[in-house]
Amino acid sequence: MKTIYLDNGATSWPKAPPVASAMLTFITDHAVNIGRGGYDRAYETAGLIDECRDKLGTFFGASNSRNVTFTLNVTHALNTLIAGLFTTDDHVLVSGMEHNAVMRPLTRLGIPYSIIPCNQEGKVQLEYIPSLVNRKTKAIIMTQASNVTGTIQPVQEAAFIAKQYGLLILIDAAQLPLSSTLSIHEDGLDAIAFTGHKSLLGPQGVGGLVLSDQLAHLLKPWACGGTGSKSDLLEMPEFLPDKFEAGTQNLPGIIGLSAALDYIQENKESIIKTEHSLTQSLLTYFLSDSRMQVVGPKNMVARTSVISVDLPSLDNAQFADALFLDAGIETRVGLHCAPIAHRTIGTFPRGTVRFSLGHATTEQEILTTIESCKRVLDTLHAE
Repeated sequence: MKTIYLDNGATSWPKAPPVASAMLTFITDHAVNIGRGGYDRAYETAGLIDECRDKLGTFFGASNSRNVTFTLNVTHALNTLIAGLFTTDDHVLVSGMEHNAVMRPLTRLGIPYSIIPCNQEGKVQLEYIPSLVNRKTKAIIMTQASNVTGTIQPVQEAAFIAKQYGLLILIDAAQLPLSSTLSIHEDGLDAIAFTGHKSLLGPQGVGGLVLSDQLAHLLKPWACGGTGSKSDLLEMPEFLPDKFEAGTQNLPGIIGLSAALDYIQENKESIIKTEHSLTQSLLTYFLSDSRMQVVGPKNMVARTSVISVDLPSLDNAQFADALFLDAGIETRVGLHCAPIAHRTIGTFPRGTVRFSLGHATTEQEILTTIESCKRVLDTLHAE
């Protein structure tokens, strides 16, 4: 069955064209470990990993590429931040659109938090921050863009407020759109947690942290183990990136991400233009059909290519299933691992149907999706 993949908010697919071949070449020709062997191939492999680290350092405005540390995904990166910075005696602020990658670690560790309200489109209302700060407040944790509504948050403004109150500012960049840059240095951020398998078009299983110099010193490691350096010590090394890279990293994944970053560098403008145009087309249709409600921004000014819709008179899951049966349209329905966000926008517990376009989505696929939505809605409302 021919399908139309509109679930790029979960993971990009297909991956950037050079990814698979780069990973295959690495596994075939280079796949030895780094920091362990004193021979040429080990040094060559370490060089390849550092190339990716350098690219990410430039991409996210790190003061030094050694401040980029790899993890399995953005969830592990966020756990590293939360477990390594806060105790039950602290207090943090989170936006009302946070993913469970933030909310579950806070809950599990018993770290007190307050939720910064957001409006109906999922945009954080920064004016509430002063009233939520208390003497124990240590940080603001905020998603850069919502995985539910596609809302892009005012990160730079939040960072400015955080500094006024002496707070850390930690950003979940899982849904970072290529059209919206983040910079540790220029935006005054303390940490960016990123993943390689979404907008960066790399493989699953690789993500990481980009840290400010200050936070690199403050943050305690979450996982400890071998690094190939300072093996005489029973504590983790204090220098980066070793401090946060215990054990063998996903080297094939990092190599794949490196190839994806090269592809993005060469094609960034065309990817942004295509995604913007096709998202606009799909959004325009959704807004014109009264049988569904767009949840989130109604224009392209401050949104990603993630669009969520709710069907008040129908079962959202039934609609999503019918789209797949009608035209092979692959979406995601439900709460998207973000119940706090759905409570904020009023779609808990029913959730929404999420359409998320990507770099390989075509105009014909969007036209087919629109026609399928019309047919399915006609059929379901006639039943």
